[in-house]
This record gives sequence, structure tokens and C-alpha cells, in this order.
Amino acid sequence: MTWGLENLWRGGKEGGYAVRHGGRPVNDFGKPRAGDPEPADPDRPNFFEKAFPCLFPYGMGGLEADRPVDLNFGDHIKWTLQYHDRRFRRHETFPFVIFGISQRRQALMSARIQMRRKNFEKDARLMATITPEKLQQAAKEEEQKKPISDPAVKLLRQHVHSTVGRVKGSNAARTSMRSQLWSTSVYLWPWNLWITINPIDLHDPIAQIFAGERIDLDHFISTMGPDSDKRAENIAADPYAAAKFFHFMIRTILETLFGIEVAWREQSRSIRVGFDAVWSSGSQAAYDASEEHHLSASRKTSLTKAAIGGKRGYTSI
Repeated sequence: MTWGLENLWRGGKEGGYAVRHGGRPVNDFGKPRAGDPEPADPDRPNFFEKAFPCLFPYGMGGLEADRPVDLNFGDHIKWTLQYHDRRFRRHETFPFVIFGISQRRQALMSARIQMRRKNFEKDARLMATITPEKLQQAAKEEEQKKPISDPAVKLLRQHVHSTVGRVKGSNAARTSMRSQLWSTSVYLWPWNLWITINPIDLHDPIAQIFAGERIDLDHFISTMGPDSDKRAENIAADPYAAAKFFHFMIRTILETLFGIEVAWREQSRSIRVGFDAVWSSGSQAAYDASEEHHLSASRKTSLTKAAIGGKRGYTSI
């Protein structure tokens, strides 16, 4: 820590230790703008080095700091989350801060793309007529489940949805993925199989290995290893391990059983669930199938439910 304070002070003197609120927002952009002739400066203030002194104890090596070999912001984030001692991904705020910064930069890039459209200046003049009264009226119309009547507010909403749709993890991005699913269903007919896979990470030994526990799966003993409280603490303290476990299980199940890879989404209650739709090549559409086909499919579904649910044995089917 002493070396870190000396590197941050740069004057060889001991400074104050009190942390006070500044008078202006902190700049978390570590690099100058594209095309800026300003050369690389190793003494340039870095947000991450000062905000997380325990993660960067020497006061150097922060994200987007000037270095001989330039490193992408996203690649550097992946490196920190995969660091061997797990200090970055187990930090209380670091993963959330970098995710928020990453989302904000995606939003800025998306807004830039939206503003470079040919008709944006025309749309901007129309949106400049929006007043607080118009927004309040639009809010009342939405509460009453009515369409927005004001064209300027409607256009603003359209631009906002288009901009946010390029940001990962946003509601608009999930809506876009849902639209892709429905359009695929229109093109390939309704799916032949719809399944939900919900891996439980709290008590799975594989998840505990990702969280840092030493478990020998070749000579696995269910009574050995951490207890239930410790397992829950490991997953709660390491969200990266939980996400890695989810991706590993979903990828392994689908590649092994189906030979496919599908998308996943996260529910609002923070439980990771994979919703998978499978289309069978050459199958008939539902409205083109005969009555015999419907009866056969219904009977197969009933048999599958009975076999999996355990309500009836195979001999009684």
C-alpha cells in the first residue's frame, strides 16, 4: 500500500488520507478521443487506479491506462474477471462498476449511430417541440393503455428504443431477441420442441470448483466439501463463477444432447434460466398437419410426461 500511495502522489511526499467528494464528476474515460494528437502519458490520472487502490495496490495497471501495447477495454475486463486470485470478481463493487461503464459506452456509441442517420436533423427539429406538458399527457395515455397521440413524443420514444436496443442487457435488447425468435418461427414454422433448463448453482460441485473450492470429481464423495451455508456464500460472493457455471452447463447439455447452441436470457428475479426452442428439419406446420398427426403427437406428449413425471410406470403406459 505504501508503494501505491507513493506512485499516486508522484511527489515523494505523504499526502492526506481523507476522501472527500469532489466538485465535479469523475472522468472514467481513460483514453483521449479518437484522433486526439495527445501522446501517451504514464502520469495521466486513471479512474480505476484511484477508485480501487486495493485492486491496484501499486497505483498502476488500471483499465485503459497508457501502456506500450494498447489493450481493449472489454478484453481487459475479461482479464480481470479471470485473474488467478479472484480479487477482481469477488470485489463488492468492481464488477458492477465496470458493467455500468460498459453499458454507458454502448449507449453512447448507439446514440452516435442513431444521430448519424440522414433524417435525424429533421427528427431533431420535431423533437425540439416537446414540452413537459406533452410528456405528462403521454404518460397519462400510457397508464390508460392508449397509444401516444403526440407525434413528437412518439418519435422520441422510437429513437430511444432504437438506441437502447443496441445495449446488452437492456429490455429493448431482450425485446429484439424475442422478435427474432418470433420471426424465425414464422419462417421455419412453430418450433417442435420447447424446453426450459434451470441449472441449480447453489449445491452443484461443478459450480463450487468454479468458485475456487478444491473438489476431486474423479473420487467424489457427497458428504465431503463445504456445507450448504458455505456453498451459498461462495456463489453469492462470486457472480462470475455462477455465470460461468450456467454457460458451461447449458453449452454442455445442448452440445451433447442436441448438437446445437442457443441463446439464453436472465429473468427479472435474477435466476438464470435457459429457454430453448428446437426446430425439426422438414417437419410440417401445425395447421398443415392431419388430424392423425395431431393425435399421435398428443399421445407421444402424454407418454413423455408420464415417463418423466413418474406418476405412472412404464408398464402401465
